Amino acid sequence: MINHISEPGALIADVLATAQTICDNAPLSVRQAKKAIHHGLQMDLKRGLMFEIEAYNRLVDTEDRREGVLAFNERRKPNFKGR
Repeated sequence: MINHISEPGALIADVLATAQTICDNAPLSVRQAKKAIHHGLQMDLKRGLMFEIEAYNRLVDTEDRREGVLAFNERRKPNFKGR
């Protein structure tokens, strides 16, 4: 699957922009997403989706999740701390 095509000579800049977008997210969420992708690809669809739900459930009580919701409601950039 392709989700972006870079102009000639712009690949590194595009890669770095994508990396920055990922880094701007809550670190715990990025970690759980990476786990879900890695392990989910090794499972059938049903087990993969269950693993993804469990990964999300581990984040429900985190400070970063509350900060993300609050920042969204206040229309500001979140300040994630990895907790």
